[in-house]
Amino acid sequence: MNKMIIALVAAFACSAASAGVIDFDDLPGDPTLPLDSGYAGFNWTNIGAIRSDAAPGTGFETGVVSPSNAAYNWYGLTATISTADGKAFSFAGADFTSAYVDQEISFEAYRNGELVRSSGAYTLDTLAPQWIRLDWAGIDTLVIYNSSGTQWAMDDFTVPEPATLGLFGGALMGLFASRRLRRRG
Repeated sequence: MNKMIIALVAAFACSAASAGVIDFDDLPGDPTLPLDSGYAGFNWTNIGAIRSDAAPGTGFETGVVSPSNAAYNWYGLTATISTADGKAFSFAGADFTSAYVDQEISFEAYRNGELVRSSGAYTLDTLAPQWIRLDWAGIDTLVIYNSSGTQWAMDDFTVPEPATLGLFGGALMGLFASRRLRRRG
C-alpha cells in the first residue's frame, strides 16, 4: 500500500512540473534588439523582448506575467518561432496581451514545411494577459498572426520537458508494478 501511495504522489508531482517555461527575464528587455537566433533553443523571427516598465499604461505593462520581461512582435508583424536544431517540439501555450488596441491572433504550426495545425482566432485586450493553450506536439515552426497590424506581448512560452515526462512515465510504471506485486502477494 505504501508503494502505491508513493507512486501516486510521484506521478502527481511529475505531472504538475511537466513544462519548461521561457519567461524572457534573462534578456535585457531592450525593445530595439531582436531575440537572438538560438535563444532557448529556438529561432525567433520578428520578435524582441521588452521590459514591463518600458511603456506604462499599455498591454506591454499588463502583459508581463513573469517578473520583468515579455516577448513581443516587432512593428505588429507576423512572428515565427522555429527550433534552432530543426527537431520537433511541443507547444503547450503562452500568455498573450494586446499592446495598444483589442486584436485577434491566430496560430499555424508546421513540420518540415508542411502545415499540420491551425487555430481559430483569439481576442486579446490590453487589460490582462490571456493564457492560450494549444498543446500542439511534433511541430518545428509556430507562426503567430495578428489582425490589427499592432503589437502583442507574450510571456511564459511553455514547452513540455522530455525529462520530466520520462519521470512521469516512470512513476506510472512504478504504480502498475506495485499493483501487480500486491495482487501476487
